[in-house]
Amino acid sequence: MVHARRLGGFDQAELPAAHRIRWWLAAVAAGLVAAGFAVVPYLPFFQAWTFVRDPKIATVITWTVLQTSVVLVSAVLTLYFVGKARLEAAAYRANQIDIRVFADERPEGSHDREIDSAVELTATFKRFLNDSRLYTPTPVPGAGSSYDFLQIVEHAGDSAEGWWKAVTKLIRLAQPPAAFTVTGTVRPGNTPGRHQLILELVRVPRFAASPLVIEDANWPRVLHRAANAVAALVIPRSAYVRTNIHWAAWRGAKIPYELFDAYQRANHFIAYRRYDEALAEYYRAISLDPANVYIRLEIAALQEQLDLHLDALATYDDVITVCSRGHPRLARWWIGPDFARQPRHAGRGRDVALLIARYRHALVLGHGDSVAGSWWVRRTTAGAPGDARAQRRAELRAAIELRFRRYVDLDVRTRPYAIPREKRLELHRRVLRVPVEELLASEATPAQLAEYNQRAAEMRSYFGALSQYEIERLIEDYRRFGRRWRRSWKQLTNRALDLSLVWSVVRRAMADVEPVTGAVPEPQPAYPGSRVRLADVCPDRRWPPDPQALDVTVEAAGPRRSWEECYNAASVYAVAMLEVGPRGERDLRDRARNPRLLGESRDEVARRAVRELYHAATISHSGRLPERRSWVMGEDPDLAALRGHELFRVFEMVTFSPDRAAPLRPQRAHVWEQVAYVRRLVAEIAGCRAHVWRGRALDEGLRPDGRTLDRWRSADRDAWRKLANLAAGKQDWYTRYQAICAFREWAAECGYPGSISGFPRYCEESLHAQLRGAAGPRAKTGLDTNIVVREYVRLCDRRLDQLVADVAELEQTPMAADGFTARAELWAALCSWFDDDIADGSSADERRERFRKLALP
Repeated sequence: MVHARRLGGFDQAELPAAHRIRWWLAAVAAGLVAAGFAVVPYLPFFQAWTFVRDPKIATVITWTVLQTSVVLVSAVLTLYFVGKARLEAAAYRANQIDIRVFADERPEGSHDREIDSAVELTATFKRFLNDSRLYTPTPVPGAGSSYDFLQIVEHAGDSAEGWWKAVTKLIRLAQPPAAFTVTGTVRPGNTPGRHQLILELVRVPRFAASPLVIEDANWPRVLHRAANAVAALVIPRSAYVRTNIHWAAWRGAKIPYELFDAYQRANHFIAYRRYDEALAEYYRAISLDPANVYIRLEIAALQEQLDLHLDALATYDDVITVCSRGHPRLARWWIGPDFARQPRHAGRGRDVALLIARYRHALVLGHGDSVAGSWWVRRTTAGAPGDARAQRRAELRAAIELRFRRYVDLDVRTRPYAIPREKRLELHRRVLRVPVEELLASEATPAQLAEYNQRAAEMRSYFGALSQYEIERLIEDYRRFGRRWRRSWKQLTNRALDLSLVWSVVRRAMADVEPVTGAVPEPQPAYPGSRVRLADVCPDRRWPPDPQALDVTVEAAGPRRSWEECYNAASVYAVAMLEVGPRGERDLRDRARNPRLLGESRDEVARRAVRELYHAATISHSGRLPERRSWVMGEDPDLAALRGHELFRVFEMVTFSPDRAAPLRPQRAHVWEQVAYVRRLVAEIAGCRAHVWRGRALDEGLRPDGRTLDRWRSADRDAWRKLANLAAGKQDWYTRYQAICAFREWAAECGYPGSISGFPRYCEESLHAQLRGAAGPRAKTGLDTNIVVREYVRLCDRRLDQLVADVAELEQTPMAADGFTARAELWAALCSWFDDDIADGSSADERRERFRKLALP
């Protein structure tokens, strides 16, 4: 990114720049002067001078005084300059902060002061500031590597007396000084129920930033925001802004503390699998820093984890569009000839983001079955025709169809032979048809289902060719601009790209399998200028691939020395284990044979894939493994079939050492996690609303007036609408986030003790228990987990559709009873309906009937 000073029009960082080099030069100069006057007069060449051989008394006295004075003054200046240089170096490193105990201006005897003392708040603030972290980009979805960059300095020994105090101060002189001091004042907020903290950051000796006034509804949030505000003040003048590419554009500029707070909170939510809230915080950060392509990369990676492949494709496309400026050849292709002439510095600092975005964009295209499933949608449940997710998909289809016209003017060989532009344009319009009517599978005719399956298969093949094209072109560009991409070597290597090309060829072959005969075409280059020799993993022109050919192809890439290289090799093997249909399942087209690896061949390929995963875990730092666990264990679609193999279960137990035996994971485990999350969200919201009305029913004070009752009833109707929107747009993250925000507001209002937890991790025991809670005594036991997941997802989708219909009916019909207790019982019945962890032996249908009896007269 471009340095802020080159662009102008920005607010300077409040703290001054650290001038460590000039102070060290001054210290060296003063030291040389002191050493020169102390040593040089006694050297032989100096003694040979006339005024030294025949000195006069006055000259001797003058010289003695001058020499002594200069040596003393220079020595004192040397010590002073060394102290200043160490202080400036500490300010540049910005890794040590001295925090004083907060002053307390709350009223004596106040309840808030008794619960959270100033000393406790200071200790909590220190912990939050210590937990501030900087992150690095990663080519694999999941949290990137991170490191803490602030340390709290404790001034032990300041309270000592006598000689011990002097000794501690002398010892401290040898330690690196703390260049920053934080003082704070705790005060009550401007409105009842809120808290306020006033912070002052001083850069020693006398440079002070503007006071920070942080106010919020609870102390943890106040302290989190305060810690992030202090970090945002320190970073622009520190060394981290030079080494961490996320914040390189803010060097010397004032970082809005809301920006850094949003970024830190997003990564905090990801650690706890609260993905909807993390996306909201990322978008809040982007609204304050729209040109930060590295935050956009993290948004796209999170969208991949949430199965929002159309969204991820558009986000990666945006990042490439922004970063390609400054790369004329790439910009001419990606954006158009009008954007080829851009300032050369326009893409500076974004090379890593450009590489990762192009790489991930190609891989998302390679998962063409997932993209096609979001384009040619076959709904399993009715939902609502205009729900938020359907509207978002329609917007993305139109945007992607327009952007992908760049491929029409190129010779992207979607067939084994080149085709003229007219036919390419016809193919483009047929495959990426806009608009598209989303089909309800339960009401569709066989002809409609066959058409959708054929369209999805054609789109999958088309995207597979585009994926191969982009990877081949990326390899050519990556090798041509070796020096420019040098900063990217830690992210992706040439060998990792070569293995990703093998993966793309295998994916394309699987997409091009002839459904009746199982024949696959011979691999052909998609990029006309490609000089890469493509791997042929199906020498007999039949699917599935030959295990020996796979092994030879992977080993031909050379030894693997990084996580990405080993993981790409494992993905090549794992893709060969998938079914040829969408998302690694059966092909639903007419007369499809669905060839796949079986028996010893399947076990051999699984053994080699797990071998690569072991190697990846071995050469990766142990602290990086938890950050990659979610993607490897449940979210990467390439490993869907491998997760159901016994060898993968052994790998999980050996590598991650879970507290219980690792299960054989079904292919749609991540789908179970999503539906279980939405179900729990509905249950928690219903429980919160029941708590609201129960508290009002138990309140023995004055009865509320008519206006208050109308406001409460209006808020209750709004709550029902939010639940209906949540049930209809269950796949839309923003609809879920709006429901979470409403839950927070209601919980704070009534003191509800519950909370919204993140996406659950797959657990086989929970899966079977929740199926029993949803289906009741008629739930079948001993079924394959893939069947259990499919059945539970179906029941949850049907229940959400029923909720939409019941809420619509409830709005048209007056309630059977309108008292506070009746409303509390109604919300409690809804909570019970969606609580599949209940152990009373009832089914979801029976609990729904209890809900309807209370809701409708």
